[in-house]
Formats: sequence, structure tokens, C-alpha cells
Amino acid sequence: MWAIFAVALLALLRRRLRLRTWRIAHMSLATVIVPASVVHAMLVEGPMETVSKAALCALVLAAAIKVMVDLRVWRRRAPRGESVAGAVNRRAD
Repeated sequence: MWAIFAVALLALLRRRLRLRTWRIAHMSLATVIVPASVVHAMLVEGPMETVSKAALCALVLAAAIKVMVDLRVWRRRAPRGESVAGAVNRRAD
């Protein structure tokens, strides 16, 4: 719950933060919120069967992981005017 409040506060501060800082903070909070929501959903007893609930939770986790991989928030940035491959090769020398 506190992570959701933090995301709401982060949304209010979005214009004041750099884009990369905001994305890292937002994704970090998402990595807390999504698994916590899945655990909470699995613990709640209700009209949904366990198998269908587990399948739905697995789809939610898969979607969240796919978004994080596609956005590549945690990848290293290359210095200006240089490709990421060039930066890696330069460090290897």
C-alpha cells in the first residue's frame, strides 16, 4: 500500500524530476507493487479457483517482466556521441 502511495507522490513530482530518474523510481516501485499484489491475490480466499487465480497471477507477472525488459530502464547509458557497443569495447581495452 505504501508503494502505491509513493507512486502517487512520484506522479505529482514527475515534471520536477529528470525522465531517467522518474523511470527508475517508477520501475523500482513497480517491482514492489506487482509481486505484492500477486501474493495478496493468492492469499485472498474468494469465488475464484486456485488454478485460475494462479494462472491470472502468472500472466500479470509475465506482462510486468516483459514491459521492464522492453523498456530496458536499467541498461547502462553510453557517453554522448558514442554507441553502447563502443562504450563496452572501450572499457574492455
